[in-house]
Amino acid sequence: MQKLKLGTLKKRDLLMSIRRRNMLYCPVNMACEVLQPRWTIHILAEMWWGTSRFNDFRRAIPRMSPSLLSKRLAELEHRGLIERVEDKATGKVEYLRTQAAVELEPIIDVLGKWAYRNADSSEEVCNAEPGAFVWNLRRSIDAEALPARRVVIKLHFPDQPKTEQNYWITARPRAPVDVCYIDPGYDIDLYITCELAILVSVYFGYSSLTREIENDRINLIGKASIARSIDRWLILSSFARDAPIGSDVK
Repeated sequence: MQKLKLGTLKKRDLLMSIRRRNMLYCPVNMACEVLQPRWTIHILAEMWWGTSRFNDFRRAIPRMSPSLLSKRLAELEHRGLIERVEDKATGKVEYLRTQAAVELEPIIDVLGKWAYRNADSSEEVCNAEPGAFVWNLRRSIDAEALPARRVVIKLHFPDQPKTEQNYWITARPRAPVDVCYIDPGYDIDLYITCELAILVSVYFGYSSLTREIENDRINLIGKASIARSIDRWLILSSFARDAPIGSDVK
């Protein structure tokens, strides 16, 4: 009888322990259910950086099909993470974060920092898509550090397919920086020529902008004042501070 009683007590303790573990892990499982579908975190990260329109999501995440993007946005709306807002006058639709999504910011930030410390950076650098990269790079152009007029910067990636070699960045005071995928016909203030992987590596902090220019891996031609001040108006990724600056890509 005593052995049976002790066995029963141990079984109860085990069940209580399992219940406690389930209570601890249940919220984690719930979070995984919300964030696990592919591209969900990409979309939330884009919204953190200011993206709110369908076509802008498409430019930033080109590997995601329009139908899948629509599906993920609908799922996020259903789960209370985003709100779909339509301007009745123009018919334009924006997707805005709810407070629940805003609270995910520090989590996404920590994920980015973790990736810099632990993920294989060579994949990010070597497999970057030029259009998506330049679209994201535009956020890092500080128009206020450029002359107070329209400034046009042409990026040329000679190592890419012909249809993906050239991009035009247009900056104006007190206006969003824009990217053109065809020649807008404006005078060019600065030409930047380099392999795509070189600029990606600089942007993410894996190599030094100054060193790449000195070694002629990044060539600048155009207005001398704009070329000299590139380190002031070209801001590196917000995660670059966690990268091993000047080191080789893993």
